[in-house]
Amino acid sequence: MEHERGYDFGFFAWTVPGFLVSVGVIAALSVGPPLFLLGLVLLVYMQVRGPTWPADLGLIAGIGVSFLLLATLAALDGDRHAPWSAIGLALVAVSAGAFWWLRCRRGAAGHRRATSGR
Repeated sequence: MEHERGYDFGFFAWTVPGFLVSVGVIAALSVGPPLFLLGLVLLVYMQVRGPTWPADLGLIAGIGVSFLLLATLAALDGDRHAPWSAIGLALVAVSAGAFWWLRCRRGAAGHRRATSGR
C-alpha cells in the first residue's frame, strides 16, 4: 500500500477491522453483531490481501480507538472515573510507536532513503 510519495496507509487500513470487531464485541446486545461480522470479513480480507507486518499493528490501534469511543460516551454520561481512556490511549500509543519504530526508522525494511542527487 505504498504510494508514489512514499506514504504507507496500511497501518490505518488495519485499524478499521480492529475497531469494528472490538465495537461489535462491546455492543454485542445492540448493534454489535453486524459490526462484528463486517469486522471479521475485513479482518480475513486484510489477512489475505492487505499489507503485512508491521502494518497490522494497526489492529491494536483500532481496538484502542474503540476504547476511546467508550471513554467519550462514558464522559458524556457523566462518569469521570472510567479507565477506558487510559486503556485506549495506551493501546494506540504502543501500537503506533511500535509501527513507527519498526517501519519508519532509518535502516528499517521499506524505509525510503533520501537521495541527494550528487
